[in-house]
Amino acid sequence: MSELATPNFDDLATVFWRLGSMLPPSQLQGYLMGQLAVGAELAEPEWLEQAWRLIDGVEPGSDEDNQLLSELLATTQAIFAEGSLNAQLLLPDDDIELSQRVECLGFWCQGFLTGFALAGKQKQSDQGQQAYSNEVSEALSDMAAIAQIGLSEEDGSEQSESDFFEVLEYVRLAAMNIYFECLPKQEPPAAEAAPKTESATGSAAHLFSKKQLH
Repeated sequence: MSELATPNFDDLATVFWRLGSMLPPSQLQGYLMGQLAVGAELAEPEWLEQAWRLIDGVEPGSDEDNQLLSELLATTQAIFAEGSLNAQLLLPDDDIELSQRVECLGFWCQGFLTGFALAGKQKQSDQGQQAYSNEVSEALSDMAAIAQIGLSEEDGSEQSESDFFEVLEYVRLAAMNIYFECLPKQEPPAAEAAPKTESATGSAAHLFSKKQLH
């Protein structure tokens, strides 16, 4: 595993805030992982160009900011290259209000779907029409639904926390298994196979109300 540490949520959020960007760090990581999951091969200059376009700050980034974004690319690529299921989603710490973590998970899914669609379109242009398995289609559909989740005012109990982590784990494993499905030569470790689609989205139905996050 790469010795580089994946930048944490607060580090990136501080950079984005300083530059006047409204982009959630979660959405940027989701966008990157969506591209890598469908097989995109991103060079550092290409990634930095994409990242800054998404960040859309009112101030230019520094060399240190570029290094932070490059580390995000390098560590995420290493996780995919090693076929690991240990990828962690870039979300606020557990001591942050649940509503904010739920919102960031929704933004992460939005980013993943956008990145997947972008790289998938390029892959289709290069290699022809792509056929994805039912598992991939279902996972993407679930992510589209999760991208719209909201937390009702009465939620915030220990059960709500438990349900959130169940959905979070589903999304994390779904992202990696989409990668394995899109690259058949890769096989996920049998002991760590992702849960069935219904396990996460169904069990949390009482927690999440469908509404567009802002």
